[in-house]
Amino acid sequence: MIKLIATDVDGTLVKDGTLLIDPEYMTVVSRLVDQGIHFVVCSGRHGPRTDGRPAPSGTDRRPGQDLGPIKDRLLYISDGGTVVRTPEKILKTYPMETALWKSMCRMVHDELPSCDCFAATPDYCLAEDAGSRMFHWLRDSYGFDVREVPDLSKVENEDIIKFTIYHPTSCEELCSPNFIPAWNHQAKLAVAGKEWLDCNARGVSKWTGLSFLMNYFGLTPDEVCCFGDNLNDIEMLQNAGESYAVSNARAEVIASAKHTCPPYWENGVLQVLKTFLKETTNPF
Repeated sequence: MIKLIATDVDGTLVKDGTLLIDPEYMTVVSRLVDQGIHFVVCSGRHGPRTDGRPAPSGTDRRPGQDLGPIKDRLLYISDGGTVVRTPEKILKTYPMETALWKSMCRMVHDELPSCDCFAATPDYCLAEDAGSRMFHWLRDSYGFDVREVPDLSKVENEDIIKFTIYHPTSCEELCSPNFIPAWNHQAKLAVAGKEWLDCNARGVSKWTGLSFLMNYFGLTPDEVCCFGDNLNDIEMLQNAGESYAVSNARAEVIASAKHTCPPYWENGVLQVLKTFLKETTNPF
C-alpha cells in the first residue's frame, strides 16, 4: 500500500514557473492526507518560508504555494533534495562545502560569461545583479527571497545548499563542454529544464530527501510513489516502488519511471492520484 506520495512541480504539475493548477488537486490531495498518506512536494524550487516572512513580491510561488489552501498539510523537499521540512520547521539540510561552490562560481565568472548563477541558503538566495533576467525571474515569477551581493564568490558565513547556473535557452549545452566534466565527480549535477543546472553536495538528490522521510516515518520504497519530468527526478523515479513520468518528460526520464501518465496540461498526475484515492477508499 502506498503511504507516501512525492511529486515534482514544474513540468509535472504545472508549466514551469506558473501557478496554473487545477483546483481539483487540492480536493484530492486533501483527501489522501485525511486517509493517512504523506504528501510531499519535491522540487528543485526554493522551499517555503519557515520564518513567517512574506515573499518580497507578495506572491509566493515556491513549492506548495501552487497548492495554497492545503500547503500547511504537506511536507517539502526543496532545492533538489537538499532541504527537508514541514511547514513549520526544517528537519534536515545537506549543505555544500564552501570551497566547492565558490570554485564553481569562479568558473562561471571566468568561462561562462553568457550565464548567470545564484547560491541558495535554506531560506533565501544570493545573486549578483538585481537587474538581471534571472534575478527578476527568481523574485517575480518564483517568488524567491533573492538578495543582491557584489561578488558571489566572496560571500562568507552562509549555509549554501545549492549552486545554480542559469541561461535563458541553452544552459545544458553551454555547461556540457567544460563545467559538467570538471565537477561531475565532485558534486551532484542535475539539469532542470533548458534554463538551469543545479549543483548540490555529492550524493544528494531528491531521493536523498525522500530516504530521510522514509526513515523518519518508518516506510519502505515499496510504500512510496513518485512523479516527475526532468533529469533531477530520475533517482526517485527509479527507486520508488511506484513511479510515473508525465508524457511531456524527457525520453530518459520516461525510461527511468515504471509508468507514464498524461502531460501536465491534461492533469496526468491528478488522474493517477484519483486512482490511489479509490484504492485507499475501497481496497476491495
